Amino acid sequence: MRRKRFSRREVLAGLGAAGAAALVPGCGSGGGRSGALQVWGGVPAASGPGDVVKAFQAKFPQYAVDYTRFVNDDRGNLKLDTALQGGVDIDVYFTYSQGAMALRAGSGLAADLTDRVTNDPELKVFLDTEQPRSYIDNGKVKALATAREPFFVLFNEKLRQQAGVELPQAWTIDEFRSTAKRLTTDKTVGAYTVPDIARIALGPNYWYDGNRSNFGDPHFEQGFRVGREMIADGTAFPWTEVLARHLDAYQQNSFLTEEFHLWSTAPFNLRYLYDAKKYPHDFKVSFAPSPTVDGKDWNGGSYSNFIMINPKSPKFEAAWAFVKFWLTEGATPMLKGGKLPALGGVTDDQVITGMLGKEPDKYFDMDSFRRVVLEADPKLATDTRLTGFPEITLAVKQQRDLCWLGEKDPGVAIREVRRLADAAIARNERRP
Repeated sequence: MRRKRFSRREVLAGLGAAGAAALVPGCGSGGGRSGALQVWGGVPAASGPGDVVKAFQAKFPQYAVDYTRFVNDDRGNLKLDTALQGGVDIDVYFTYSQGAMALRAGSGLAADLTDRVTNDPELKVFLDTEQPRSYIDNGKVKALATAREPFFVLFNEKLRQQAGVELPQAWTIDEFRSTAKRLTTDKTVGAYTVPDIARIALGPNYWYDGNRSNFGDPHFEQGFRVGREMIADGTAFPWTEVLARHLDAYQQNSFLTEEFHLWSTAPFNLRYLYDAKKYPHDFKVSFAPSPTVDGKDWNGGSYSNFIMINPKSPKFEAAWAFVKFWLTEGATPMLKGGKLPALGGVTDDQVITGMLGKEPDKYFDMDSFRRVVLEADPKLATDTRLTGFPEITLAVKQQRDLCWLGEKDPGVAIREVRRLADAAIARNERRP
């Protein structure tokens, strides 16, 4: 398959246009049946939420529920934020990024759930600050993780065997890079991109060091530099195409059409790999753990898919009943969307049948799946400090893009991130 090559000029121009377009509120009202509980989430209803809603209504027939799906990208999140701030009837909603979490909680769009969690023995784990599964803002629980999303690296088994590459059971970031080089051909790029080197080395809250940012740590520049070098030598996907084709959000098609090989991702993308009608392919997928960096092995994944209640909701009791149901007995249907329940409570067989479809052996190497997903206990790094998080997120993305487009040296780019992040932290800490 020949890919259209985009110039850096085209991509940078497109980024400016997209930024302007993102300021336009989305259409659609999200309105539903009068009196029904209104729930907004980023997962298609057919990938689990629809079945959760049905099970909830079967147990609580006094409550009607309407589920509205928003696309979990910049435009979709802007639509949700606009709806929340504009008074649209939304009772329960999901947040998938820490940047959006900081904005919503900081804007008074998240109800205080502390008393409900504290008084429920089943939910006490959400008060744990060592391995946090909730977002706690000034001592108040504002959001609860519904999913556990470890990262792993997917291999195309057909191409791996053709290249004579051994499936790693433990490996370093240097070995990841050398493996990508061995897997690169004139038709297939070795890897989509490099895993987050700084996250693997530093763990949670890795952007912060006391009352300033932590971007002076050399692992940040290492991550920018390795990514740029892999793009330059053709072993990682061209960043011009990533941005122009929005592959930062949608990578599954390029993986399945063998445009790239190594794919560092999370369980939610597995749903694309067993749907042969929509996503045809002729190879099995195998699993390797995330690589280590300097002997450190933070996974890069996290507890995620946070559920929140709108403090303006007049249906708080129904909303809380729905939240607790989703977290506990109602969580199993979400496996088919690749969502491992944050509280556990599912068997290995349920995980396999729920996440890998009706014929798992046809599409997946089950030995590596059991080893990497079922048997491993990866260190998940959930961020709990979010001071200036949206501004820092933007700075990291903009400077990484400029670096990986070849417009800026990695050292210069990361120093600019540090300057912007320090300013964002100082500015936000001065606010009451």
